[in-house]
Amino acid sequence: MESSSVYRTTVIFAAIIIIIAGLKSAASIIVPFMLSTFIALLLSPLLHWLIKKGIPRFIAFFIVIAFIFALFVTVSGFITTHMADLFAHSERWQAAIMENLKAWIVQLQEMGIQIDQELFFSMLQPQKLFTFTLSIVKNASLLLSNSFLIFFTVTFMLIESFSIQNKIRYLEKNGSPGLASRVEMFTEKLNHYFTLKAFTSFLTGLWIVIVLYLLDIPYPLIWGLAGFILNFIPVIGSIIAAVPPVLIALATQGFGDALWVAGWFLIINTVIGNILEPRMMGKGLEISELVVFISLIFWGWVFGKTGMLLAVPLTMVVKFALETSESTRWIAVLLSDTVKHEKRLK
Repeated sequence: MESSSVYRTTVIFAAIIIIIAGLKSAASIIVPFMLSTFIALLLSPLLHWLIKKGIPRFIAFFIVIAFIFALFVTVSGFITTHMADLFAHSERWQAAIMENLKAWIVQLQEMGIQIDQELFFSMLQPQKLFTFTLSIVKNASLLLSNSFLIFFTVTFMLIESFSIQNKIRYLEKNGSPGLASRVEMFTEKLNHYFTLKAFTSFLTGLWIVIVLYLLDIPYPLIWGLAGFILNFIPVIGSIIAAVPPVLIALATQGFGDALWVAGWFLIINTVIGNILEPRMMGKGLEISELVVFISLIFWGWVFGKTGMLLAVPLTMVVKFALETSESTRWIAVLLSDTVKHEKRLK
């Protein structure tokens, strides 16, 4: 009996390793498909809301598809136009960052505050930090490089959403009792999470655009879009989104303006991330900080830098799926940041 249990565990671990290796090798295909799935999850409530309001199904579908097509064309054109210009200035800005930081250190030394320049720059490495954050922004924009593939995938997923419920009911009647309720619970949690997260991310991006525009920081729309995308990564995403505007403010306007930009990012992320999001989403939807960190490393290794952007949504999908079954709910509890206390069984 013990040997069969060991054999089963070995087979399960071997299967997991094979699946992970397959995901890693097929990342170029899987990543656009996952992004399409998340977009379809965001649009599905809108589509069904329009239908409930009495709009014919075909017209409602056309409205949603026209909206997503216009969004893809606008965002793709905007990114293509501005990203090339942004990277053309990157080397000049990196040099200006170093010069301004050195001038700031000299000012501190004149005030009696001694700082070892070599140690400071070896620890901070502002040039590498600037290049790294720009590369993440670039990878975020490259998610839309397969925009037409994503658009058509989203279209067919929305079409499938009309018939998937009938298929689930059929499977439930033919040997899968309780399937419909589990799928409904799973999709409700996903729609709730993605809808509210997209809303708070939009507020984050809009606030960033307004602040950077008023402070006259170059490319405020780019940084607002980056803030929207990176807001899906808790804690770390907001830090990554803040680094390029702060460094560009340091390069173009000086240390004082860079501090203003950093202060505003702190305010934005505190208000939205620590006050608004918890009140809107409630408890039990998030995952623990340790799991967030591990998921960033794991999905980043599997899918590259774009995997870091999708890490938390993917982990949320896994967590919600585990919660729908009694046999796997304990794993979902371990992934959560809170525990719902239930009545103990006698």
